[in-house]
Amino acid sequence: MKRRWTPLPVILAVAAAYAAVTITNVTMWGVGAANPPLAKIAGRDRGDPAYNVKRASAYWSSENGLNVTYVEVIVPRCHRTVFDPILNVSTPAPIPVKLYAESVTGAYSSQLSATIALSGSTQVIVTSGSITQASGNPVTVDGQASFKLEVLVGSGASLGAEVARLNTWLYFNYSSAKVRQKIVWVFKTWPQPPRVTLFYDGFESGSLQGWTRTTYTYVEQKNYDVTVIESCYVSWRPPTPRTITDTTRPVGGSWLAWVGFRDQVRCEPVEARDDYLRRTVSVPSMLDGVEVKYVNVTFWWRMLTWDSAIYDYINLSLAKGSNTYYWKQRYNPNPGYSYGPFRDTGWQRNSTLFSGVSGSSVTITFLLHTYSDEYYRSWLYIDEVHFEVVFDCVSQSVDPALSVAPLSAPHDLTQPLSVDEGRGAPDAGRSG
Repeated sequence: MKRRWTPLPVILAVAAAYAAVTITNVTMWGVGAANPPLAKIAGRDRGDPAYNVKRASAYWSSENGLNVTYVEVIVPRCHRTVFDPILNVSTPAPIPVKLYAESVTGAYSSQLSATIALSGSTQVIVTSGSITQASGNPVTVDGQASFKLEVLVGSGASLGAEVARLNTWLYFNYSSAKVRQKIVWVFKTWPQPPRVTLFYDGFESGSLQGWTRTTYTYVEQKNYDVTVIESCYVSWRPPTPRTITDTTRPVGGSWLAWVGFRDQVRCEPVEARDDYLRRTVSVPSMLDGVEVKYVNVTFWWRMLTWDSAIYDYINLSLAKGSNTYYWKQRYNPNPGYSYGPFRDTGWQRNSTLFSGVSGSSVTITFLLHTYSDEYYRSWLYIDEVHFEVVFDCVSQSVDPALSVAPLSAPHDLTQPLSVDEGRGAPDAGRSG
């Protein structure tokens, strides 16, 4: 029987129409009139919009007669990010496939480190812009296989920039043909660093549900002034002044929480107390495939007191296991034994960036200690409590396991993440 040959240009045209590939070392009989040997489909792990901390897309472009696949990702700086799967390949019959890295280009290519694996087999490794593994062992694809991408962009890359492009070729054998398809991986950074709220309570629900609490803790819609009279006193040592007006308003909304003895409970006898509000927050190790490194804890507080630090004080703290970080420890605006005068700190904001807490639980505590006397009352307001994961490079942060607590500091000694530390709140600084 006479073998019928198909001209080479026809074969190449058919292959391009089916798969848009380049072919070398062709045995024409094996490739002509074949079904497309390999197809690429965008993977399902393209970033959850509920978090919006990473994003991926795949698209195709015809360039110089070649169908080029582009895989574009947007990731935070300084955070390891995983897409799995980011790209799928499928074949009508089992064929060996491997990825080859040709070059890395871009203004910030030195800031790029990436690993690409196919079906668990590492194919390409880029370290600080250099290709340290150009290709891996072939993987036999029978039906469908998936690419996994791990990427880390350094602090030297600008926000909102294209970091680099990794140019690769996907090689596979189809019959006796050596075939390849081009895949370009494009890496970008977010214009603004992503943030994700883990926990927030502005107490607008009118409830302390979910908080661990003691007896003298309250939630209140504070839209009015309160006249506070100190009626338990002795003539030779009265509070000064005896009557004050509490003009406090919430920092946000109309509700706030508070701890202590604003209203007279009883004159005597009374016991020393440690009243507190406490909340435990779980910090994940990753969110949507992006590692969690930094958690910003922010809250507002305001202390009003007739007493002094030896007798009544507040502890504002964050604990991880046996390690505790204090924003304020044994603090009262009246130092030492100085009874009175009546003090109102006004609203104060603490905002601290913590590292070393991912994959663990942390507990925030707002505690008021009151002495066992029958007067010189104190109370503590709390509002707008935030736990927020920050996805960007950070030069300074606090590790609760390594930090030294500021003791009775007159001002906040922590490093705020934003520039609005100390920003005035509604009626900030107003006192009776």
